[in-house]
Amino acid sequence: MKSKVIFITLAAVALLYSCNNAEKPTPAGKSVKAWTPAMDEPSELALIMRAIHDEAKERKGHLEAGELDHHKTDALFNMVTATPTKEHMKGAGFEGFANAFIQNYAPIDAATTVEAQIEAHNNLITSCIACHHQFCDGPISRIEKLYIN
Repeated sequence: MKSKVIFITLAAVALLYSCNNAEKPTPAGKSVKAWTPAMDEPSELALIMRAIHDEAKERKGHLEAGELDHHKTDALFNMVTATPTKEHMKGAGFEGFANAFIQNYAPIDAATTVEAQIEAHNNLITSCIACHHQFCDGPISRIEKLYIN
C-alpha cells in the first residue's frame, strides 16, 4: 500500500512538472527566428561539372530522339584552372584527364550521323567516369545514366 502511494505521488509530481515546462507562446510583438542551415556554395569546378552533366543529358535526349546535337558549353574549357570543392579532388593527372575530355568533344562536333555522335557521346561519358574513378567517385552512378544504349 505504501509503495502505491509513493508511486502515485511521484507520477503526480512528474505530471505537474511537465505541465509547468510546456512551451510558452511567443509574447506579442516578438518574432521567432527560424533556424536554417548554412549551405556551402558550389565550387567553380562543381558548377562546370553540373553544366557538362546538363549538356550531356540534353544531348542524350536529342540523340535518343534521332537528332544530332552540336551544343557545347564553353565552361568545360575552364576545368583545368577551376577551383575544386576540396583540394584532393584535383591532383596529379587531373589536367591530363581534363584535356583528354576536352579533346573528346571533337568527334561529337564532327559527327554527321546520329550513330557516330552516339558513339562519340558514349566515349565522352567513359572519359568522365575514368577521371571520376581517380578524383571524385561520388557522382559515377549519375554519370553512368548518361550512356546511350
